Amino acid sequence: MANGMGSLFIGHSGLKSSQDAMHTVANNLANVNTNGYVRQQVVFRDTHYNNIAYAKNGYKKLTGLGTSIGELVHARDIFLDKAYRKDYGRQSYYSATFEAIDEVQNFFQEMEGTAFQQILDGDEASLWQAFDEFSKDPSAMVNQNLVIQKSSLFVSRAQAVMKGLANYQSDINMQISKDIDTINDHFKNIFELNIRIQTIEAGGRETAMNERDARDYALDELSKYGYIEYEEAADGTVSVKFEGELAVDDMFCYQIGKKTDRLTGYITPYWPHLSNESGGNYAEVYDFTKEICTEFNTDIGELKALVQARGTTISNFNDIINVDPDFYDATVGLSIMQNTEAEFDQLVHGIVTQINDLLSPNKKMDSLIVNNFDGTYSEYRNVLVLDEENCYVGADGKIPPQEIFTRSGCSRYTQVTGEDGKTYYLYNMEDVNDSIEYYMNGKTYRVYDTDNGTTVSNFRYETDPVTGDPVKTMISVNVPYTPWNKENNEKYDLQTINGVPLYVLNENYNYDESKQYTTMEMEINYNLLKGVTNIPHINNKGEIAYDLGHKLVNLWNNQSLTINPRYSTGYTFSEYYKEMIGEIGLIGSVYESATENLEDAVSSIENQRAGVIGVSSDEELTKMIKYQNAYNASSRYIQTVSDMIELLVSGL
Repeated sequence: MANGMGSLFIGHSGLKSSQDAMHTVANNLANVNTNGYVRQQVVFRDTHYNNIAYAKNGYKKLTGLGTSIGELVHARDIFLDKAYRKDYGRQSYYSATFEAIDEVQNFFQEMEGTAFQQILDGDEASLWQAFDEFSKDPSAMVNQNLVIQKSSLFVSRAQAVMKGLANYQSDINMQISKDIDTINDHFKNIFELNIRIQTIEAGGRETAMNERDARDYALDELSKYGYIEYEEAADGTVSVKFEGELAVDDMFCYQIGKKTDRLTGYITPYWPHLSNESGGNYAEVYDFTKEICTEFNTDIGELKALVQARGTTISNFNDIINVDPDFYDATVGLSIMQNTEAEFDQLVHGIVTQINDLLSPNKKMDSLIVNNFDGTYSEYRNVLVLDEENCYVGADGKIPPQEIFTRSGCSRYTQVTGEDGKTYYLYNMEDVNDSIEYYMNGKTYRVYDTDNGTTVSNFRYETDPVTGDPVKTMISVNVPYTPWNKENNEKYDLQTINGVPLYVLNENYNYDESKQYTTMEMEINYNLLKGVTNIPHINNKGEIAYDLGHKLVNLWNNQSLTINPRYSTGYTFSEYYKEMIGEIGLIGSVYESATENLEDAVSSIENQRAGVIGVSSDEELTKMIKYQNAYNASSRYIQTVSDMIELLVSGL
């Protein structure tokens, strides 16, 4: 009887084990489409054996008590996981960068629509074509009107491109904000899962499989946004580093903050717990001074790609001229958006300033003494004034002549009276970078270029009490001429460095773009819109200025522009534009190729991972049939033993 009852227990163990195995298969099938789910596999083992006797040879005679589930395997390949997460992050970096480059190309409509190239120098409806017609007869109103029309089209099309670039930067900025929120959500989720896993597994009897699956999936998704490093502790918790800084462990969950620029609204990710915000010191998540390459794992993460592509501000030509090449590469050159904006604006700036300088030419005067209204005098050095001897006038014959492109914040000239009583038209200089590098004691300073820049000395004449002769008394000497400075934002600070007085460039100086010929601060001269005949076309002899028309057309043949501070090759307007577009296309091709290759690599690793952790419905259904048959066999076994016991009991 005892053996009979034991046989029932053996059958029961088989019945229960088969039933539990079917539950595991059912769970796998139910989660076949669940993201991050890892299939569970049953491993059977023998239960306890009883020693019932010893054989003559000394061996034990054992009887088993059936079977049970020894382990529920939750298999992952940690090497495939690490390879997938690194390549997924790298693929996201190149994909996000390529998307930005592709969007930039769309703004110039080179593949479809009206390409900017056609507006610049096409055979029809272009700025070059308008000046070509103007050169044939500058006095013809139809040609004058054509110049104004095409100039207006050129400005509006250029501004449309710049607005598109700036708006896309804002779109990228919004995506950066969303990515930071998503990253913080993953940090919080991993932290909470750490606590739940630690709680469930603390007794050593249960494995938190669903929680581990969710945490691994969160790590997969987190790897898209940046370079992550992680390590599992003995208690089951995982510590995670994001871009080299600890973000999550079993005790803390740090968040990425959003430092917002007040002028642009651009967001920069930083670590609040490592920053002194009240002191203005922020520990930024990304250090762009490090070389971006695969070797150092610095080309990983969508968030980094977005921050890099967007840049820190909206750039213009002033970010290129007189800029150190290394500094350019480390700042504006890093951002596809800023680099494109700066190069494009330099093209527009070069075109409009060269056209204006022909219509309303300037000359440099080594010294010009101006009589001020308060009885003092100002001596300007290296100053530009209207070249009245070689300038042209419109039909109204007025001086100074009209420029086609005007700045929104100031006129082209300021009328002054010289010490000699003559009227001069002082050119209102653009507020641009007019500094040079100055080396002293191993340190580099950006200082005002007193030799080539415009400076002013103020003085007055006082009567000598003894002789009665006028005496020149200096008020200030050699001050940089920057009349468009904003209050409390001086462009240069006078400093004494090793006994040498120098005007050092204020690094926080905000250039007044309304005083520059930038794409967005430029407009067509209103006086010419009212009367196109006032466009300069008559020389100082009263003759039609055919030479002016030829000079304007020949501007398109002058190799006067360089693409950026790294290159010294001169380009014409057309060559410059083609080189700029070609540069964007080449970079885009490189990133597109890298994206496609990495997509294949990620897909290959994902397929390998699926072979380890994925659920195959066909395989699981096969196992379900096997376990169902085992269950039926155990049931038949129990029925047979039951019948045998009943027969024995009935026979007694």
